[in-house]
Amino acid sequence: MNLFKIKISILLVSVSLLLPFHLSSQNNPEYSCGTTTSKESLEFYNSIRSEIAKNEKSFMAKSSSAKGAHDIKVEHIPIKAHIIRTSQGSDGLDVDDLKQTIDNLNAIFKDIYIQFSLSDNINYIDNDAFYHFNKSDESELTKNNYTEGALNIYFANNLKNESNNNICGYANITKNANIIFMQNSCAINDSSLAHEIGHFLSLIHTHGPNDNATTELVNGTNCDTDGDGVCDTPADPKLGSNNLDSCNYIGTATDANGDKYQPDTYNLMSYSYKGCRTRFSKQQQARMYAFFLYTKMQFFGATIEDVEESPLAQVKIYPNPVSDGTLNISSATDDSATHYQISNFYGQVLSQGPLTNKQIDVNNLSSGTYLLTLNNGKSRVVKKFIK
Repeated sequence: MNLFKIKISILLVSVSLLLPFHLSSQNNPEYSCGTTTSKESLEFYNSIRSEIAKNEKSFMAKSSSAKGAHDIKVEHIPIKAHIIRTSQGSDGLDVDDLKQTIDNLNAIFKDIYIQFSLSDNINYIDNDAFYHFNKSDESELTKNNYTEGALNIYFANNLKNESNNNICGYANITKNANIIFMQNSCAINDSSLAHEIGHFLSLIHTHGPNDNATTELVNGTNCDTDGDGVCDTPADPKLGSNNLDSCNYIGTATDANGDKYQPDTYNLMSYSYKGCRTRFSKQQQARMYAFFLYTKMQFFGATIEDVEESPLAQVKIYPNPVSDGTLNISSATDDSATHYQISNFYGQVLSQGPLTNKQIDVNNLSSGTYLLTLNNGKSRVVKKFIK
């Protein structure tokens, strides 16, 4: 065998050894989702279910035909990319990979009528302390690296949860702070980032909240309350290497009725192998779109309803963040005719009453982000503020 053939043989062997390793690293169950669905999050989702149901039904009806789909407005979500690198500015996510990742997201979300685009310049965070990132360091990193009015996505070389276990990514849905963290290798695997954005847009794992055994029945009789609360996703006993052969479910688990599970191994919100996950169900699509419409104010800071030319359209609030316990309102509206309401992102009303002297006392609120709703009987404005 000549030298050229020897080199080719060595190269082929090397590729054959590296390929399984790469696929294994992408499908390794050790690298799972780190999103935690809290009790408060579930209560919030349930509290708005009836309010977004109308938009869900409208989306389902319109998207089922070409003529109806033409009437669905495409919603746009700006992404602020934060790339974590070493203190020397090396080894961060490649920009071309980032752009390809965004293109992949847009292909997946095209039928959901939601599209993503990079907002402003990439924020490079050159700090060895965050290069191998732990979820417990989130507040320390984001306090000086966060952009309002955008979905903030942070890309790290390594990512671990508070228990120091490797994770692919997670969405911060407890604080509703527009935050997702991704491990670089998982960000480019075509399914993990879409999975986390699914969480960000209210979806739960198909096996249900967190890692508890599902109580959803195979016959679907409790599909709207148990599991992921979505009825066109089959009951899922939690997929993993123990019950999957490639993209085929080989498990033998049964539900409380003794019926054998038949989960969808291609669903993006499952724990199936990452290379298998390619789709959202129709109802999942509708729920994400409806949820975004409901929470759109988180991205753009304000919504005006009913009368665009209303004096409320000119409302400004200051200072923001609040510095002295008083939120000031600058507008031409009549105080006596304007009612205010302050709520958190879980929909809980914390304070309300008539607007007096264009000031609102917020000393009773703890530090955090809140929504201020002003209503003069003809129109309504919602603005976000921080205390």
